[in-house]
Amino acid sequence: MSHEEFSNMYLPFSSKMYALAYNILRNSDEARDCVQDVYAELWQRRNSIDHDKSPLPLVLTMVRNNCFDKLKGKHTENNDLADILLDNKTEDSINASSTLVEVMKMISILPKDQQTVLRLRTIDGLEIQQIEEITHFSRENIYTLLSRARKTLRDNFKSL
Repeated sequence: MSHEEFSNMYLPFSSKMYALAYNILRNSDEARDCVQDVYAELWQRRNSIDHDKSPLPLVLTMVRNNCFDKLKGKHTENNDLADILLDNKTEDSINASSTLVEVMKMISILPKDQQTVLRLRTIDGLEIQQIEEITHFSRENIYTLLSRARKTLRDNFKSL
């Protein structure tokens, strides 16, 4: 695969790749680094990748995995998010921040599949078809996972 073919195939997805990385990492520099790392890995593997399939699910999966690897390496926790959110000292922002932290904690205790589907749909704003391509779950399974995750969050939020 030539440089031009590579550019034509993968560069159109750079904004989606960056958006996903930023939504996971919440840091623009790290998100750009993540996208750059994925491009470097794609370039290294360019001759072994099946180019007959749509490249979007592949690149989004690679970005997501790269972001998770970065997060694991940093040992970040939701408490770090709480520290950032609580920098603003107004009472309303403290209440909103504590609510957001509670919701993030609730999401973090959901089963892994429910967490993934909920984040892709709600936070990343992906369509069901895109989630199918990324996770390889059936449409029905995605709807079930979303429903269960939302029900659990609703029940837990009511008990606060």
